[in-house]
Amino acid sequence: MNKPPICPVSGKVMKPVFSEVILGRHRVSYYFCGESGLLKTERPFWLEEAYQEALSDFDTGIVRRNLNNCAMIEPILHRLFGRRGKFLDIGGGYGLLTRLMRDEGFDCFTTDKYCRNIFAKHFEPCDDFRADALFAFEALEHIENPYEFLEGLFEKYDCRTLIFSTLTFSGDVPGKDWWYYTFDTGQHITFYQPRTLALLASRLGCSYYMIGPDMHIMTDRRLSAMTRLWLLHGPWRKLYALYVRYLRRGMSKTWADHLLMKEKFRSAQSESIRQDR
Repeated sequence: MNKPPICPVSGKVMKPVFSEVILGRHRVSYYFCGESGLLKTERPFWLEEAYQEALSDFDTGIVRRNLNNCAMIEPILHRLFGRRGKFLDIGGGYGLLTRLMRDEGFDCFTTDKYCRNIFAKHFEPCDDFRADALFAFEALEHIENPYEFLEGLFEKYDCRTLIFSTLTFSGDVPGKDWWYYTFDTGQHITFYQPRTLALLASRLGCSYYMIGPDMHIMTDRRLSAMTRLWLLHGPWRKLYALYVRYLRRGMSKTWADHLLMKEKFRSAQSESIRQDR
């Protein structure tokens, strides 16, 4: 029997709760921490196999999810940073969200060590990149030690504001029919309750705000009562989003990015011709 792991959020020994077959062939144990509410697998020895394809063939919601994420975070970023700010999408996949955000006028960049950037080429962070806010959509459930992961990101990018998504549960450990386990793909290895995320935020020197069961904010910035009203309550957020869309009209970076790409292409051509002579 596997030795029970230590909870990366509470530091307590976790208790085994069930086992299941991952990727159709690996019997894997799942553990739960009563203090933090964290649920996770044993050490994920199968991840290299699970990530032979960075994005699962089962993920038919990728486009709709990115459109929804863009609509969700646009009013949040405007409320917190106005017309300024530099933002980074962690685990940004094909770069679709970054392209959508740039089309809405936000100076957004993307990075993903597992996936090729298709939609936001040339908008990756440089070595000394500093961000005002980070995004991590559908990322934390892939991370074995969320505390070390987030602390590393916060230090690297000199930023402690994270807007992220991960589906949470409350109370008892969900039954094996919970779709978020994704036993077939083997990519989801850590699962959270809202109280887990609140404890994790506290350890990182941040406050935690729940937008919905799958959308969250972790930040060291103080959010005023008015900001919490606008951003954390669905009807008010939708109303504020319409106002933000009006305020930001004409700010799209689509054309400016087009001209920048043309200039980069011409410069590369000129350099290639120069070297050939």
